Amino acid sequence: METLLSIIIALSALVMIVIVSITESDQAGLGTLSGEETSAWGEHRGSSKKDLENRIMKIASVIFVVALIALAAI
Repeated sequence: METLLSIIIALSALVMIVIVSITESDQAGLGTLSGEETSAWGEHRGSSKKDLENRIMKIASVIFVVALIALAAI
């Protein structure tokens, strides 16, 4: 069981590292004041690359934390 949890921790950490390394920065400056097409109120909500990266990052981080807590409890 410890080996399985260790593998899950390593894989989720690797996914988080890859997502962080490919994520573009949010330094758009004042250009964001004019709005953008993929905003929270836009018609393409949840379908952009950034939203997908955020969703994958959240899932990987939850798996990482749960596996760490489970490994510590063993």
